[in-house]
Amino acid sequence: MNKKLLKKFGSIALSTAMAVSALTVSAKIDTTQVKAAATPSSKLVWSDEFNGNSLDTSKWGYETGGGGWGNNEYQYYTNRTDNVYVSGGSLHIKAKKESYGGRNYTSGRINTAGKFTMTHGYIEARIALPSCQGIWPAFWMLGANIGSVGWPACGEIDIMEAINAESKSYCTCHWNANGHAEYGNNIGLSNRTGYHTYAVQWDANYIRGFLDGNKYYEMYIGGGAGDTEEFQRPFHLLLNVAVCGNWPGFSIDEGALPQEMKVDYVRVYQENPNFSSSAGQSVDPNKGSNNTGSNSGSNNSGSNSGSNTSTPASGMGVNYSNSNTATAYVNNSKWADIHYSVNGGGQQNVRMNQSGNKATYNIGGLSNGAKVDYWFTYSDTSGFVRDSAKYSYTHKSGSSSSGSNSGSNSGSNNSGSVSNTASGDVYVYQDINYGGRKASLGLGNYNLAALQAKGFKNDDLSSIKVPFGYKVTLYDNDNYGGASKVLTSDSSWIGNDWNDRVSSIKVEKAKYVIKSKHSGKVLDCAWAGTANGTNVQICAANGNDAQKWYIKQNSDYSCTITSVLSGKALDVDAWSKDNGANVQLWDCGNNQSNQQYWITDLGNGYSSIINKNSNLALDVAAWGTADGTNVHQWAYAQNDNQQWKFELAN
Repeated sequence: MNKKLLKKFGSIALSTAMAVSALTVSAKIDTTQVKAAATPSSKLVWSDEFNGNSLDTSKWGYETGGGGWGNNEYQYYTNRTDNVYVSGGSLHIKAKKESYGGRNYTSGRINTAGKFTMTHGYIEARIALPSCQGIWPAFWMLGANIGSVGWPACGEIDIMEAINAESKSYCTCHWNANGHAEYGNNIGLSNRTGYHTYAVQWDANYIRGFLDGNKYYEMYIGGGAGDTEEFQRPFHLLLNVAVCGNWPGFSIDEGALPQEMKVDYVRVYQENPNFSSSAGQSVDPNKGSNNTGSNSGSNNSGSNSGSNTSTPASGMGVNYSNSNTATAYVNNSKWADIHYSVNGGGQQNVRMNQSGNKATYNIGGLSNGAKVDYWFTYSDTSGFVRDSAKYSYTHKSGSSSSGSNSGSNSGSNNSGSVSNTASGDVYVYQDINYGGRKASLGLGNYNLAALQAKGFKNDDLSSIKVPFGYKVTLYDNDNYGGASKVLTSDSSWIGNDWNDRVSSIKVEKAKYVIKSKHSGKVLDCAWAGTANGTNVQICAANGNDAQKWYIKQNSDYSCTITSVLSGKALDVDAWSKDNGANVQLWDCGNNQSNQQYWITDLGNGYSSIINKNSNLALDVAAWGTADGTNVHQWAYAQNDNQQWKFELAN
């Protein structure tokens, strides 16, 4: 956002910094090539979920004023709720047409300077963008030493910028290399005003930018290549919406105002936490608690507290209940999970029972002297998601209560036989970001007993990997009952609504209808043919299996596309590499490159389908729109007759 060049991507001002650009940036991004996520070993060190009723000023500060902000911007930034407010689980930054502070427009700009800084990590936000001529939203970072060294010597990482009503997201880095240097790239952005995930992975060697998990930007910074030493020092975060300026220009559609950027959350992960913050964080469970001030309240005193060792701070803990049961509790929480093991056994992850702002769970099957190691994940009453430190509880049997408390931990529900023990390409994980206990699932149905046979307990799933071509249905009851959720791609965090809730799973091949952008008609096996050489065409959708396709992802991330009707593969006749070569059905071979395709997301809801053998695109002949129009291969030009939408059919 600081002092952008007018032609930002027309010429990249790198000069002596060309060591940075040993990489090449392609206009075609293989969506499976690199996926953005915090690694299984990283820790959530800071976040704002924006679940309260006002901006958390322990995490964010306002920047106010006019003056153009180095870019000749038109707005005056204020600290008013007219421009910056939290509502409905999101942060809203609103740009308005109004006279204020000598300017004709107002907006908001907030940052974490002096409250949170970090060096390296995975930084992610889920954002819905404004869209109109003259608008300029951004999610970005500045070197924390900007006050002493100035810009660009402090360094700048633009995680997301968008201008005017363009269907693009930009990722850019700025630094000092005997003057201002910058390097950036952009990617197509469909439905800009809907929520998308914008992220960077930043380590000592690379800065990589992602849109919805797909990498489109990479810059090498190892060893200070190209005078990039700025990117080995602490940075803070910023969010703002500018009005006009050097880059978007000086024309604005006033009739489209007000415009607002909505931010669902901001999260920061690190491998080896080195952040600095004055606000509460989610902390490493293996380190000391950082839950300052969030858990005041009752500690259930009087319930044989002598049985507790290493008791947590007031507001959470485990207390004696009866001879073989202990009660875990968290006060002042919106929801809570407990993660525990007994006598060093396997870790159990369970959603606690919520009553008002108190969560409880009965841990059963304890004997005198049993050691329970545990920690909590919970949302405090301000909405901030926290991890507690790890604690231990030593159980003492006594006579305060009699009976075995049978059924107090009956959530495991072992009824029914194991329905499937197959392993395969789908992986379920105990923790977010593909961490903790994992198990692989093949095609078929997995009731709770089947999941338990693979080491998973009831309510024990937080993330899942679903390769392209699979459909996975999650159920919150055993034996495929209750609420359900369908996934056809990886999910590093299945959300508060489904975390630690899954009790049974169905894994199927996904069936797709493949729709042409130009005509709206779908890929079709001519006359519902099943013989080798059956022609492939477009036709109006009719729901028949002749228009449904399976996708198999290969080890190199190419895909084989087969007919649901016949099992035969989409094949380029005679291994041709020529424009106009026919596309047909043929017996599926053993990794034949003329039956393998690169499926590349174009960012607008459509994909290109490029044959691996010929490097030519699946193309509707002569831009035809009539039923029966032939499909062949042709040189890729990203034309509408070469763009295809994959729509789930089952």
